[in-house]
Amino acid sequence: MRRPNLSLPLLAYDMAATLVAIFVALLQRFETTDPAVAISPYLPLVLLPLVIRPLVYAAFSLYRREWQHASLRDLFDLVTAVAVGSVLILLAFVALRYTIVPGARAFPRSFFLTEPMLSILLVGAGRLAARRLLERKARNAAPSVDAVANTPTIVYGAGEAGAIAARLAARHALPGVELVAFLDDDRRKRGSRLLGKPVVGTLADLPAALRRTGARQLLIAMPSASGIPVRRALEAAKQWGLPVKIIPRVEELVTAGPRVHGIRDVGVEDLLRRVPVEIDTDAIARSINGASVLVTGGGGSIGSELARQILKLGPRLLTVVDHHEWTLWNLERDLAARQAGSATGQVETVLADVRSLAAVESVIRRSRPDLVFHAAALKHVPFVEVFPSEGVLTNVVGTRNVLRSCEQLGVERFVLISTDKAVEPVSVMGASKHLAELLTVQAGLRTQRPYVAVRFGNVLGSSGSVVPLLLRQLEQGLPLTITEPDATRYFMTIAEAVSLILEAASSASPGEVFVLDMGEPVRILDLARDLVRLNGLDPDAVRFTITGLRPGERLHEKLFDDDEEQQRTDHPGILRASRPLVDDDQRIDAYVDALEVAARESDDEAIRRHLRAGRYIPAANVVPMVARSPRLARAE
Repeated sequence: MRRPNLSLPLLAYDMAATLVAIFVALLQRFETTDPAVAISPYLPLVLLPLVIRPLVYAAFSLYRREWQHASLRDLFDLVTAVAVGSVLILLAFVALRYTIVPGARAFPRSFFLTEPMLSILLVGAGRLAARRLLERKARNAAPSVDAVANTPTIVYGAGEAGAIAARLAARHALPGVELVAFLDDDRRKRGSRLLGKPVVGTLADLPAALRRTGARQLLIAMPSASGIPVRRALEAAKQWGLPVKIIPRVEELVTAGPRVHGIRDVGVEDLLRRVPVEIDTDAIARSINGASVLVTGGGGSIGSELARQILKLGPRLLTVVDHHEWTLWNLERDLAARQAGSATGQVETVLADVRSLAAVESVIRRSRPDLVFHAAALKHVPFVEVFPSEGVLTNVVGTRNVLRSCEQLGVERFVLISTDKAVEPVSVMGASKHLAELLTVQAGLRTQRPYVAVRFGNVLGSSGSVVPLLLRQLEQGLPLTITEPDATRYFMTIAEAVSLILEAASSASPGEVFVLDMGEPVRILDLARDLVRLNGLDPDAVRFTITGLRPGERLHEKLFDDDEEQQRTDHPGILRASRPLVDDDQRIDAYVDALEVAARESDDEAIRRHLRAGRYIPAANVVPMVARSPRLARAE
């Protein structure tokens, strides 16, 4: 719907309102009902506000505002505009006091108090009427919604997000929601009203609120809260058979773009929320805006989200590299859609494999990046355990190829995307990422450039994540496969991980290993039971099959080696792992050369021997790496 242009109607209304304010102020002063008697002695001077006030209102942009979304700031600006206009009117009257203009000397002083008050009331009423008019037009233009389809809904959270939900519901912009009341944990809000709807108590008062309002749905409107209140709300609603919806977090709305619309069902990521950390967006923007940025492994979960968030920061050139043509094509289409109608920089997608030094050098020479994010990796632990040559070629040799090209061609910044599997590795994948970290640290110290590694645990929704697997099993009615009941993993959402990666990338320290603060580890069994609950089922009625740890897996992951010192950084969500240097560049290169020779010859046993015997892998922590085909866990 095209928004009506109210500039000229508002201007005409303001002039009429000012004229009314002038008449009423004088009529009140002289206690008469005859306008001619009140105003004629002061003409034409008394009409000066008709000239000054509209000019001041225009200077304050009161004719170029979205009054449908008027706020307290708009009201403050209106009052300020009236006050400034009043001062100018008073100064004009003083300047004309000793002129021959009729009525200048005897002009009543009460006018300068009464007329501004009336102007505020009348002009404010005009803006309120404009807001009502625009809201009514928006409601009439919105698709018709069957009133039966609107579910009486209680909103949990009477804060800013709750107010936004109430406004959207009033304009029928939240399909299926008829807002009837609020709940809030702040007891001081009980009995108050928010946009006309009552705050009936805290979450503990949900049963009474249901009886009072007849609500049949709960909407969680706390996008900045941790997972604890979300879990409490879900459990409280379950007791009464209420469906639960949630307003997404701000970063989800920003990063997901057209994939997220309004409210949605509660997801497992909501239950695992941590208290959000503040991101230094200015520092991130300074490091990327106007720069040439290259992302390897851009078709993967982390790489593609990196590309999306980087694109919003205005790079001069974004180059995305991947060896998988379908994922690269898919990302290219996604980025092109996000670019449509915007002034973002150029995007280039390149089909290339980081295992080829010549291909890497060609890409970097052509794009001349200022910053490289190296996300290309094989990360599926059981498969890399069985095919170690592939893991070494991609994770170790590929990383060295990118680092060498960056160093030789003068790339200023480099960020390796690492994993908690690199900590005291017990798998080939973990050992290969441990070596990738070591190569990055050595390159940073050698060049004294900010070449850094960022280490973190599992990300929800990534390719190979346990969550999609469990959901598929649940949908198909299969038993849910769990490795071990006590197995724990660290989890973080993709959007949060990428935001912190970008934050770490703005660091100027060479050769650092940054570790994202992952919070507390989560039991996989608890995660699976949460997924069952979110799907409306009883976890005790669902079969779970314990498969045992697969090759290369361990019961609990760690974020730091025993010989690493855990240090705080300036950012609360990012830690630093300080590790003593182990050797010089030549010895490390010789070790990687030997691994590369074995990998090029597909000599898996030689690779395992090198990794077990190598001084660069914490040998005491490496379990025997045995060739074993990955198996799908089956119900017994």
